[in-house]
Amino acid sequence: LCTALALPALAQKQKSTDLSGFPLLWSAKKTPLTGPFIPGLNAALLLSDEQKEKLIAAREETLSNEKLQKLGAGVKLNPNASDAEREAARKANEEARDQFKTRVENILTAEQRKLVERLNTVFEESLTAAQEAYRGQLEQVVKTDKARAEELRKEVREKSHKDFKARLEGMLSKEQWAALAKAAEAEEAAAKNSVKVKKP
Repeated sequence: LCTALALPALAQKQKSTDLSGFPLLWSAKKTPLTGPFIPGLNAALLLSDEQKEKLIAAREETLSNEKLQKLGAGVKLNPNASDAEREAARKANEEARDQFKTRVENILTAEQRKLVERLNTVFEESLTAAQEAYRGQLEQVVKTDKARAEELRKEVREKSHKDFKARLEGMLSKEQWAALAKAAEAEEAAAKNSVKVKKP
């Protein structure tokens, strides 16, 4: 539930015109609606300004609507919340995600939806291959060395992202790849600046 409720909070922190971490229709293992797998990925869809405006409105009216925010926060911050209250929050969040997904599907073109599906498949393949490559090492330490297990999981993520990006370059058009690279550079620079600002 906490993971599910994190999306609206993340969306709220973004600038109104910033689609860098926008969930769109990206889907990973056990996460049917997640953010883009690597920086700049949303830019590869070459969204029009009109589409961006509609996507922002869809997010504000579903995942980020005030009623859902209050409901989720009320349960999250209340350790004594009843099962019924938690279930109501879970159901409301699930309905909002379904509504958002439907609206995104209607905003994207058929070609864009097809590209998202292909990229979801490629990411799944990259992730599975990375997990298989590290399976033996993880099994040896998962119950005995939590720190090492976390290091290995990080390596799995890094390897899957690196492989995914390498495969993307061969799949995307020059225009799509250029848009992704430009957006990734801007997102990574913004992330570094954000970290610098947070340091005392």
